[in-house]
Amino acid sequence: MIRFEHVSKHFETKSTKVQAITDVNLEIQKGEIFGIIGFSGAGKSTLVRCINLLERPEEGAVFFKDVNLMKISKEELRRQRQKMGMIFQQFNLFQQRNVIDNICYPLEIAGVSKQDRIKRARELLALVDLTEKEKSYPAQLSGGQKQRVAIARALATNPEVLLCDEATSALDPITTRSILELLKKINTGYGVTIVVITHELKVAEQICDRVAVMSQGKIAELGTVKEIFSNPKSETARKLIYFEEGGSTR
Repeated sequence: MIRFEHVSKHFETKSTKVQAITDVNLEIQKGEIFGIIGFSGAGKSTLVRCINLLERPEEGAVFFKDVNLMKISKEELRRQRQKMGMIFQQFNLFQQRNVIDNICYPLEIAGVSKQDRIKRARELLALVDLTEKEKSYPAQLSGGQKQRVAIARALATNPEVLLCDEATSALDPITTRSILELLKKINTGYGVTIVVITHELKVAEQICDRVAVMSQGKIAELGTVKEIFSNPKSETARKLIYFEEGGSTR
């Protein structure tokens, strides 16, 4: 579904150059839930934003279903991006729009008629168990409800891939569990490939089929959740597990 070939990306400020990801090779299979884990600053968010070219790599190739996104027109890239939904840690809802209008927004951009986009939005509200909230505004919702709206909005255009950038980091453990259960439901029921960025091993353990461990912009380790959690080979994976289990640096 997604393939990186020797992908590198850096950022420049007036005084320095930061290498965000370096020579990344990666394949994500259709229908799997794939985790990208690592400490802050490891390059996780940059990597996921290279999938839909929100961040454009300087080197390498990014393939989506065998289409090299680096070599297509802006118009074709826009069409390809419609097949990829994205949700964020801070929800990114429009505060001045109610719930149903937030969900309808991508369909407005895509030129879908008002009748059809409202119908689709209501279907998605039922999927995320928020039917009764369609006229509510984001300020009236809990964090978990906001994220459910964000998930519904990301699914509006029937994407084949859902990119989740620390989607549960701002939520309490019980709400996190319910959001992860919803993502699993979307994966199994609709066949949506899901890419999850997280620094929380419990999130990866609960939902992911395979994970890539990132360190300093590179993939330090790649394997199934069971393989990496039971027998971590990289120093980063060992540290992540150590801290998750309540380890101390003293």
